[in-house]
Amino acid sequence: MLVKKLYGLEKHLSNLIELFDNNNLPKVLMLTGKKGQGKFTLVNHLMSYIFDKKNYSLKDNSILNENKLQNIKENSNVNIVYFNCIKKNVKIEEIRILKSTLQKSSINNLNRFVIFDDVEYLNENCVNALLKTIEEPSMTNYFILINNQRQIILETLKSRSIEFTYFLSNSVKIDIIKKLLLDYEIEDKIDIKNSKLTPGNYLRYNKILLNDKININDDLVLNLKKLFKLNKLKKDADYLNFAIYLVDQYYFNLTKNSSKIDNINNKRINIIRKIHDASKLNLNHTNLLVELENYI
Repeated sequence: MLVKKLYGLEKHLSNLIELFDNNNLPKVLMLTGKKGQGKFTLVNHLMSYIFDKKNYSLKDNSILNENKLQNIKENSNVNIVYFNCIKKNVKIEEIRILKSTLQKSSINNLNRFVIFDDVEYLNENCVNALLKTIEEPSMTNYFILINNQRQIILETLKSRSIEFTYFLSNSVKIDIIKKLLLDYEIEDKIDIKNSKLTPGNYLRYNKILLNDKININDDLVLNLKKLFKLNKLKKDADYLNFAIYLVDQYYFNLTKNSSKIDNINNKRINIIRKIHDASKLNLNHTNLLVELENYI
C-alpha cells in the first residue's frame, strides 16, 4: 500500500528534507529499524518532495495528488532505481549494470536515487560490488539502504553509510495503526492493542485475513496449512512471516499461565526455525505440518 500521509516519522522526514535542501544529504544513507515502522513510506515521501514539490504538503506531510505518488517499487521515475533484496534475488551482474548506468549522466541532470530495500539480504559478492559502485565519486547519485534487521548486515556496508535508526513505541504504533485503518476504511481483524505489530506488518497481516478468508482464531495448524499453501501459490513472503507471527503469539499466550516458560520458548524457537529451514531449502511443507501437529 502506498501511503499518502506520513505518521510517526514526521520529524525524521523534516530532518532529511533539511539536509537535502542544504546539500548535506549523505550520499549513502542507511535507514535501520524493524520492518513495518514506515521507513519505506518515509523514503517514498522524500522522493515525492524532491521530484514533485508542488504536489507535496509539508504542513501535514501528505501527498496532495494520490496519482502523483512516487511508485518506487515499479521504477516509474527514471531517476529512481529500486531493488527489493528479499523478493528478488539480486545478482552481482545487476550491480555491475547499475554501476555502468550510474557512470552516465542522469535524465535532465537531476539527482538520482538508488534504493535497496531489505538490504541485509544482499549476499557478500553483491555487497562488495555495491561498495565499488558507492565509492565512485558523483555529485548527483545517492544511495538509500533500508535495513529491516531481519538478519545481520555486513559491517563493511554499514561502515560506508551514515546510519539513521528508527524506533516506534507501542503507544505510537497503536496510534498509527488506528489512523491508517480510519484513513483507508479498513476493517480490523487483529486485536490492535495486543498485536505488538509494527503498523506496516499489521496492515499486511490484516489484509491476508480480509482477502484470503483466514480466521485468526482458528486452529493454529489449520492456519499454518493455509498460509504455507498461499506462500507457495503466490510466492509472497508475507504469508510465511504471518505464519511465524501466529506461532509466536500462540506460544506467548501459553507462557501467561505456565511455570514452564523456558520449555515453551524452546518449542517456539524450534518451530520457527523449522519453518525458516523449510522455506530456505524449499522442503515439502506437508511433512513439516505433520511434524508440527505432533509437536504442538
